[in-house]
Amino acid sequence: MKMHWIDWSIIIFLIGSLIVITLYARKYMKSVADFLAANRMAGRYMLTVSSGFGGAISIIAVWEMVYNSGLPTQWWAMIGMPIGLIIGISGFIIYRFRQTRALTLAQFFEIRYSRQFRYFAGFLCWVSGVFNYGIFPLITARVIIYFFGLPEHFHLGTFEMPTLPLIMAAYLSIALFIACTGGQISIMIADFYQGILLMLIFLILMCFMMFKFEWNDVIAGLMIAPEGKSMLNPFKTGNVQDFSIWYFLIGVFGMIYNARSWQGNSGFNAAAKTPHEAQMAGIIGSWRGIAQGLCMLLIPLTAYAVLHLPKFAELAAPIHAQIALIADPQIQKQMTVPLFLANTLPVGMMGLFAAVIVACAISCDNSYLHSWGTIFVQDVLMPIRNRPLEPKRHLLWLRVSIFSVALFGFTFSMLFPLKDFILMFFALTGAIYCGGAGAVIIGGLYWKRGTTAAAWTALILGTVMAFGGMLVQSYWGTRMAPILLNLWPNWQWVVNHKENFPLNGQEIYFYAMLAASLSYVLVSLLGPKRVFDMDKMLHCGKYAVKDDVVEAKDALKVKRKTFGELIGVSREFSKFERFLFWATFWWTMAWWGTFVVGTVINLMFKVSDHAWSWFWWLKLWWFSLILGTTCTAWIFCGGVRDAFRLFKDLRAEKIDNTDDGTVKK
Repeated sequence: MKMHWIDWSIIIFLIGSLIVITLYARKYMKSVADFLAANRMAGRYMLTVSSGFGGAISIIAVWEMVYNSGLPTQWWAMIGMPIGLIIGISGFIIYRFRQTRALTLAQFFEIRYSRQFRYFAGFLCWVSGVFNYGIFPLITARVIIYFFGLPEHFHLGTFEMPTLPLIMAAYLSIALFIACTGGQISIMIADFYQGILLMLIFLILMCFMMFKFEWNDVIAGLMIAPEGKSMLNPFKTGNVQDFSIWYFLIGVFGMIYNARSWQGNSGFNAAAKTPHEAQMAGIIGSWRGIAQGLCMLLIPLTAYAVLHLPKFAELAAPIHAQIALIADPQIQKQMTVPLFLANTLPVGMMGLFAAVIVACAISCDNSYLHSWGTIFVQDVLMPIRNRPLEPKRHLLWLRVSIFSVALFGFTFSMLFPLKDFILMFFALTGAIYCGGAGAVIIGGLYWKRGTTAAAWTALILGTVMAFGGMLVQSYWGTRMAPILLNLWPNWQWVVNHKENFPLNGQEIYFYAMLAASLSYVLVSLLGPKRVFDMDKMLHCGKYAVKDDVVEAKDALKVKRKTFGELIGVSREFSKFERFLFWATFWWTMAWWGTFVVGTVINLMFKVSDHAWSWFWWLKLWWFSLILGTTCTAWIFCGGVRDAFRLFKDLRAEKIDNTDDGTVKK
């Protein structure tokens, strides 16, 4: 289906309004701290909305997983619900990181460990990030081409030009414009605007999918899964590879280990008004994604039913034909769901979903460009230079670095052939840094005995294992296994695994995290007995910063420590905030209890697919629809309020040119 002029009008309006908003926000950017972290003035709803949506590539990655594995992935993902809950409501990592007042994570590393460790960790983070980002333009441009119905080539005079690089250049230019014009201020305001629109559009799309396709048809499609691979019952997935239960168990471990390690949103991590605002943003964020999550599930599940049920043969025929025209099997997997939508959505709805793709692409890329560009300057060049820059020159360096990241992403996307699931590629490239970073962050923020030597050991070991594993896995079947068999023809282990390396990206990631954690603890305990001054780093006690300390007027005054205080409730919480805290806690624990009871029942008795269809209908159809609608309205109102407060605070701000990420000794 081709885009109608009404659909194109929606896209043009979105892009035009983004340009206007960015130009308006530019006048509020007055210092390096503004460019890096909006001068730490963002409220909880602003943070929740503007930093809460992934890129177009993340949407495709989730669709690829759900279309391949069905609903069982959603069941096993519930394993980590208590962990995600505690991380979110307690402010784990993000609260203490905001207390340090560091503008980047590696600046905290210099405060806690050493300057040499800062630029090593900063460089490693930057390398991992830019390689991870390298496929973003490629996947995003492919989605735009196939969904918008654009030709793969076009004629410019007598020359035939490929469409892919043109689309990449076009949307990257918009993301660059936002990131470079006002830094984190323009990113936050533009992404807030896009986030508000996306919340409303996801709600509309969710309702459209639910009423256009019957739930019984979706279930019927899932019931015709291949032999040994249930798309409904999580306990009949013995033949499902890659996204098995172990994928999610490792994910739970990584959820704790690498909380806030990934720095794709580094500007948002440092932008909260106070540590408490950062904590509240995490709590509210658990409610923001309900409508989006349901939409992300319903679309690939419905696509699977339409493309497999005889009832939809007429609708499926052109979709199958378009998929068959794609030569690369991996691209076929990635584009199946977008092509389903392109042949299903009516005029207007096509434009709305096209706006989702464009908005997600721009909002994600401007944040990533800003993060990796600023990290290189702040945490690699500046520590090596060892003296501050004049503000205007500092801002110029930041903008040049951001442009360089965009140029790398464009070039890498043109040259690199993606041969794995997108989520697996993310795990591998992310492990270059995250394999060792979690131990260094948690140990540095929560353990006064952690040493600089331990930090070096953990980060290096995690990187070597993760990056080494990535290289081995990538070249195993084509190069490494044949070489080993030539050297030792009877090496049985290699013979048994000569086609595919036995570990996938997620498993390599796990072993790297485990080794880094153990090495950090052992080196700290076996080395010199040193105690770090945590109060000074966290600005506690006599080092407290007045503007960072808040106490609610209606805070509870209790003499003994309660369970709530142990998991994050402090005197900073008002009555409404305590209500929200406990609502989040008990809602999440109720679903986790359902998971535990359901797992026990399924291990003891044989539960039919029909019973599972009723469970998924109740969970996805009713709870998500009602709560998704309510939470969208609530967070929308709170976000608009925070946006006006941000402008007011920025107008009244006092410029401090010494607040540029340099650590004062």
